[in-house]
Amino acid sequence: MERQGEEKISPIVPPYLTPEDLRIGGRWKGEPEHFIVEEVAAYEASGQGAHYFLWVEKRDVAGGDVAKVFAKRFGVKESEVGIAGTKDKRGVTRQWVSLPAQNMSEEPAPEEIVEGVQILEVTRHTNKLKTGHLKGNRFEIALSDVEVGGEELHQTLASIAGQIQAEGLPNFYGEQRFGSGGSTLAMGLRWLRGGWAPRKGFLKRMAASAVQSEVFNRVLARRMREGSLRQAMDGDVFEKVDSGGRFWVEESELEETQARVDAGELLITGPMPGSRGGLADGVAGVLEREEVGSLGLKEEDFDRLKRLGRGTRRPLWVPMGELRTRVDEEGLVWFSFFLPSGSYATVLVREFNKSCGSDGFGGRFDREG
Repeated sequence: MERQGEEKISPIVPPYLTPEDLRIGGRWKGEPEHFIVEEVAAYEASGQGAHYFLWVEKRDVAGGDVAKVFAKRFGVKESEVGIAGTKDKRGVTRQWVSLPAQNMSEEPAPEEIVEGVQILEVTRHTNKLKTGHLKGNRFEIALSDVEVGGEELHQTLASIAGQIQAEGLPNFYGEQRFGSGGSTLAMGLRWLRGGWAPRKGFLKRMAASAVQSEVFNRVLARRMREGSLRQAMDGDVFEKVDSGGRFWVEESELEETQARVDAGELLITGPMPGSRGGLADGVAGVLEREEVGSLGLKEEDFDRLKRLGRGTRRPLWVPMGELRTRVDEEGLVWFSFFLPSGSYATVLVREFNKSCGSDGFGGRFDREG
């Protein structure tokens, strides 16, 4: 049964890293050419093997339709089409798509498959492309109708970008993760509090991810408020920037570990709690469990997720050394940057236009990954 007396909890509005009075305003008009995404593969295609790897560009086509388009065009099952990540509809996006060579009657070639979907390059590789087979994405995003101009605009851009480059971008999940009005989060909380579970598998996965993401966002927001975003705490789990390896240290080693965090070698991680843990120990673990409690949950409630959410960790911030800004001759403000898979471009741009949600973009984006 669902627990009694618990009011609906909405997703938190993430705090800004940069001062709120530093803002340029502006909007994304919705032109596909103002939102350009290019996938960065986890590995290079070998040029030989049982799978075609296609470098594909789509314009104003839903990411969820890609597999359907290629399955229909080349006569394979939709499940045999491999993609590393789903890209936004409203934009110009480039990504890899894999097809099983043995099940195809013809060799693919550079061509337009349907309106808005173009094969740019064809090669081969030994394995099917699967979800997560990418390092991340490179973005080119433009804002129009900014509220400041001239030297003030350039100084504001430089100040905001400089702080993000120095401190990293808080790795918040975007509001898209939680459903319209927080509906997906509400579904997940109802389930984990002992209420009815979503019947469909994909709804269960979305609901589980929404709750995990809200826990992470709350922990990250609290550490920002308390000034411990980049401060190593007893029980923290750290991630190596160069390899992605994760580990924890004894309390006596925190001073040395902090020096490595300050040097940019290590990231501090936050929780994505699940059926097999995901929460830290020590002082950091106490903080994380308090934020789980703020959602009306206990650690053992995540056992209900089973294989849908086993528990993991996620960096609290993303290094942003590649972030660049420019103003073109039409007055559009462009942002160029790289984000690892699962991080949100909307979180970066809101630091500049200080929009609390997706409204500053003139529309919603799907997850950038």
